[in-house]
Amino acid sequence: MSDPIEVRVGGKTVKDAVAANDLQAIGRLSAALTTAARLAKTVRGRAMRGRFATQPGAYSVRRPYIVSKEYGDKIGIKKRSWPGSKAFHAQVARPVANISGGMWEGIRVRNFGVSGAVIEFAGRSLGSEIKMRKRGKPNQRVMVANRKKAAQVYFRLKLNPLQPTDREIEGIGAAVTQLAAKATSFGVEPKITRASGDLILARELVADIEAGRVTRYL
Repeated sequence: MSDPIEVRVGGKTVKDAVAANDLQAIGRLSAALTTAARLAKTVRGRAMRGRFATQPGAYSVRRPYIVSKEYGDKIGIKKRSWPGSKAFHAQVARPVANISGGMWEGIRVRNFGVSGAVIEFAGRSLGSEIKMRKRGKPNQRVMVANRKKAAQVYFRLKLNPLQPTDREIEGIGAAVTQLAAKATSFGVEPKITRASGDLILARELVADIEAGRVTRYL
């Protein structure tokens, strides 16, 4: 998924913050927001390939797993019920935590205080649950908060979908090291070559910060 990451400052998009002339806050937060946005894109891309920082727990086999017609149509299946979530996920054969891309479409970065940033799930997307109507069709679609979806993944599978890997954390460290080295190298261009961690993430992050690319994630 290559869609942009939404970035917010004080509840506003970066574009609205610029329009409101809140440039001081943007300048103070730019490195944190840019780092979080680049990490969010990296984590999302990895998760959509079924790779997570930790191993997910086992699926439930204790109670029936039923999905709405709309949810089934979205993921391309006609069956509506299984003896448990384990059987459901075995049939759809898609990576855990991203059966629907809706949750990942809601990923967002926002400021945390005056100098920090956090990655979170925002908005709502189609859930697998069904809602019984008093009249008409009983299989009504249900929109679920993406934050709630992520919480369910954690409580059911003991998996934090947004947790970075050790290599990603080391990659951020490598980027910081290169930026610091460049600032003190008196014109000599340092390169990330032997650093540990995710070097692709490191190079992309260095390029983002040097170009001031917070607004690229609008």
